[in-house]
Parts: sequence; structure tokens; C-alpha cells
Amino acid sequence: MTFFMVTTRFPPDKANGVGKIFSSGKLAELPPFVKRISIFIVTEGDIKTYAIYECEDEKAHEGYKAIAERYTGYYELEGWKHKIEHLLTPNEALPMIGLG
Repeated sequence: MTFFMVTTRFPPDKANGVGKIFSSGKLAELPPFVKRISIFIVTEGDIKTYAIYECEDEKAHEGYKAIAERYTGYYELEGWKHKIEHLLTPNEALPMIGLG
């Protein structure tokens, strides 16, 4: 499986707008091969969220594109920022340091 983490940041005064967009049903749907594992929220000045997604390895590129498309639905909010990262397990990362 391939995992992606999406980290978002937005000002607290935009939280209501984020909630409205999230629950509006207007965001792009994720395909069946992309599963949202969990969303975590942290308040530290700005509001920060971490969302973890799981995707079939052979569809990782399409999964990344689908996740990115979903998050573009928030672009209308001033101060909205997000970053999508491909996560590796320790076993997947070991060869990068010559240990696998």
C-alpha cells in the first residue's frame, strides 16, 4: 500500500468556511481505491490538520492526483495552504540509506 499525508494550515477565522466546504458535498470525490484513514486537528495559532490516505500501490499516481483535486476545493479561502507528502514505511526507506 501507498500512504499519503496531507498537512493543511489556515487561520482560525476561516475554520467556519473550512467546515462548510468540507460538509458541502461539493469537494471532488475520492475514487474507491483511495481510503482516508484518519484526520487529526491541531490548534497552534493557525489551525493545522493532518489527513492520512491509503492507496493501492499500482494506482498511487492516480490517487495522488485525486487527493490533490479534492483539496483544490479549499483554494477560495484566504490563507489556506496544504502539502501532500508520500510516506514511506521503515522497510521502504531502508534501501535509501543502503540497508535494504
